[in-house]
Amino acid sequence: MVLVGSDDEEQQPLISSQSFSTSTKVPRPYEEEPLWRRPFNYSVQHGIDPEKLSRLQRYRYYQRLAPPMTMVVPDHVIPPEFFTIVPMERGQKQSSIVTIFSLWNTMLGTSLLCMPAAMLHAGLILGCLIVLGVGMVTCYTAIITVQVTMDIQLLDTLRNAPLEFVDVIEYYMPFPSAQIALTAGAASFLGALMVFWILLSNFTYGTGIALSNMVNGSFHYHNLSHFGAVCDAYDTSHTNTTSSHWGAWSAETVPIYLILILFPLCCLKSATILSKFNSLGVVCIAMALVFVVTKASQWGINITITDTDSIHYVAPAFVDFNKLTGTLTLSFFIHNAVVALVRNNRNPKNNKRDVGIAFVMVALTYGLVGLLFLLTFPLAKTCISGVDSQLLFDNISLNDLMVFVAKFFQILQLITVYPTVNFVLRSQLFLGIFKDPFCSYKHVIVFNVITILICVLISIFYPKVGDVIRYVGSVSGLAYVFFFPCFIYLLHCYKNNKLTWYSAVGHSFVILLGVLNLGTQPVTFSQYL
Repeated sequence: MVLVGSDDEEQQPLISSQSFSTSTKVPRPYEEEPLWRRPFNYSVQHGIDPEKLSRLQRYRYYQRLAPPMTMVVPDHVIPPEFFTIVPMERGQKQSSIVTIFSLWNTMLGTSLLCMPAAMLHAGLILGCLIVLGVGMVTCYTAIITVQVTMDIQLLDTLRNAPLEFVDVIEYYMPFPSAQIALTAGAASFLGALMVFWILLSNFTYGTGIALSNMVNGSFHYHNLSHFGAVCDAYDTSHTNTTSSHWGAWSAETVPIYLILILFPLCCLKSATILSKFNSLGVVCIAMALVFVVTKASQWGINITITDTDSIHYVAPAFVDFNKLTGTLTLSFFIHNAVVALVRNNRNPKNNKRDVGIAFVMVALTYGLVGLLFLLTFPLAKTCISGVDSQLLFDNISLNDLMVFVAKFFQILQLITVYPTVNFVLRSQLFLGIFKDPFCSYKHVIVFNVITILICVLISIFYPKVGDVIRYVGSVSGLAYVFFFPCFIYLLHCYKNNKLTWYSAVGHSFVILLGVLNLGTQPVTFSQYL
């Protein structure tokens, strides 16, 4: 129910005895009845009960006396004539299963393909423990993010838009904390764009070579040694020439070719059309899982943790585990979207449970891919971390049919995902700077030139997906995964007289973990052994 009326009346007294005068004096022809004598847009202009008008004016008067929600007359005392029914469409509610799989699908991303190399840096056993440990910490911070946001109902009642965690940050920590949070979110989006461009360049380059082999009749996928396993699919060390670099079709020129496809898509005013292809993400994840399971069943177990001279040796624990923690921080990063994903849950009381189940599923998925590939890869385990991209696909021959199909679908997905993420980043920055998500095509073109130039340069000169993922994850994660959820939760407990010393110590320790995670990323501890 919406009250018919407006707060833009002329600067006249809200309550006046003249407003309700029953005088029968006929106004002169050049006189108009003052606007403040009747409700704005009230359809019946004559014959209104003066008492009802008085009650309406009093209702408005009380609302203007003090800040909102201080003196509000209950709706049931207002005459029904002053209300009109406005049809409003509410958000469609979803079951817990839909919420869980939405969280699972959103968290699973390109870091899935880097998980074997990342786990190898930590060792077989320690790697599995770190996946579980980082999953538990990030799950907890995601849960308290949802809890604090849902607890603050006052903010939600004073806003026309749904409440987000960044609004909670701004509520508890005024400028510049909210700006820092937005900057961290923008950094994560920019990092994702760089990763997407590197992946698109890698997959497009490899697919082009495979298509060329098909045309030349050299695409022999039936008799591949080790079922397609290679140390590096792009290894050209057997030749002393440099013609492969900056050639017509090379790893350096393909990132430039992609501009022709992606730049026009990034200039679209809306990403609605592209968002319809989001279901490709589920297909690509399913194909990656099927790919790893199929290859593992073909290769069999090829690992030892005791014979250090074997090519299949994997240490139970290794000192470079910080590379895995940085990768996992981005792998479990959903904290800037978790509130939106659980908002339409049919049973809000199950939000904590659903978030926990989703994180368990994600941890099992990452652990399954990383562990299976490490246990079964038939060549030297150093090949897994030896490739520049640190992608598991680069340990498979370009002539392998399964990896060709998987890369093809990954290309289709990334072509739609990149402009979508670019649109989100553009809207976020433009709203913060210009208060307009689009501004003009000139602004959009300049923005796209800057972001695409950064992505192209990274793809050409530093195409290491694993390193980009862990650096972006540690920087963005420090703000959104570790610091803000814990600090805001402590402020929330303090305001409600629920803060305890052990809670303060525990959450401060989580923040310290985020600082250490970021600070140790440039360090390779194995160099000092």
